[in-house]
Amino acid sequence: MKKEKQALRRRMLALRDQIHDDAADQAMMRTLLGLDLYQKAACIAVYVSFGTEVDTHALIQKALEDGKRVAVPYCVPKSPVMQMLEIGRFPDDLHPGTMDILEPDPKMSPAVDPADIDCMIVPGVCFTEDGRRLGYGGGFYDRYLPKLKDLSRCVALVPEGMLIDSLPIEDHDQRIPKLITERRIIDCLNVE
Repeated sequence: MKKEKQALRRRMLALRDQIHDDAADQAMMRTLLGLDLYQKAACIAVYVSFGTEVDTHALIQKALEDGKRVAVPYCVPKSPVMQMLEIGRFPDDLHPGTMDILEPDPKMSPAVDPADIDCMIVPGVCFTEDGRRLGYGGGFYDRYLPKLKDLSRCVALVPEGMLIDSLPIEDHDQRIPKLITERRIIDCLNVE
């Protein structure tokens, strides 16, 4: 299964590089900002995008401007542990960390209790319409998501071209309840 996931990941990342569209990213962001999930959230956790991922930099800045607590991932070096650390300034509170992705400094940014997270934006390489997710292979989010008090507060931003029919699934793989594409919102809990 590991080799199957790696091969699929390589194919889908190559596809994402080809189809990335800034206008689609902006459309997904507008949809997210209009949801009660975002508007009522006092604390959001969001990945810091890199490469051709759906761009979250504007979302992080907007959430800070909206007075929300913003938590971003920090991967503890040489460990399987990911924490969400609160930042107050973007991008000033970040520096290149694991895989050169921008991360907060754990000496300067306090850890956020998973129970405090009202909305979590979850990254992924590709997804199925029932919320199955292929991540980057480190398992950080699959280990972190069960710590949340309410998984229904998780959402992924997914270009239509990164939706696929099926994924190789393992027991530890977490489903995401809501997907936002540039065209629609998919309620994965109601997809059979």
